[in-house]
Amino acid sequence: MLRLADYLLIHGSHNQLPPDSSFPQIDVLSDGFNELCAIIAKYNVQSQFRLRFLHRHMTIPEGQILLGTGITEPLGYWTRPTRISDIDLQKIHPHIISVDTASCTTEAEKRNAILSPSEFREDLPVTIGNIDGNFFTEFTDCLWTNGLQSTVGLEAIQGQAGKMIEFSFDIGGLLLREEEVKAEVRGQLDSRETGWTVKIKDGAVDKDGETRCIIYPTGHVRATKIQVKGVLDALKILRDEGVLV
Repeated sequence: MLRLADYLLIHGSHNQLPPDSSFPQIDVLSDGFNELCAIIAKYNVQSQFRLRFLHRHMTIPEGQILLGTGITEPLGYWTRPTRISDIDLQKIHPHIISVDTASCTTEAEKRNAILSPSEFREDLPVTIGNIDGNFFTEFTDCLWTNGLQSTVGLEAIQGQAGKMIEFSFDIGGLLLREEEVKAEVRGQLDSRETGWTVKIKDGAVDKDGETRCIIYPTGHVRATKIQVKGVLDALKILRDEGVLV
């Protein structure tokens, strides 16, 4: 399921995700959502996966994937469409994983649906050798049973800790540690939770919103007066506007 990056690239499913313009509301108190959290806790994979609200800010051209790269000043990730031919497939791993609904047209196909990646990160592959394979089957079955197969997926936790804030531009997205954004600015930002970490305390299973996607008056993608060509341009805009610490 998550074994070879080059196999997964063939099944990249980013463009089938719902666009950010039609963000559905997710009831995180619903039985279905809580059941997904319980499955993560049951198989003890809360340190490897969190729940992810599925959405896309752009359409990825053929021959490319959405790839995130770590940045250090400020601390976070820059994610942008990248040509597969320019990537060392041994140094990336699936980051956002969801049901491949496009290939499921019958009940039999739904029962055997696979989880495929829609976004990748530069880093060594996630280790899943110690994860019971029944986890993925039970998680996928729960998604279909509760009608969440196009709304909720898994996010691999690797090299990321703490709450994050996502700023989207027309060519890519900046995911920054919450502490990198001024506290007074955070309180003014309109946002949606898009990632939840599952926590277990005294035997009780709970979840905590870890990632927020910023919403502008123009939508989720930041409209700018200057052309954004890369991460430095995106950071300059946020610094000039006094958003960053």
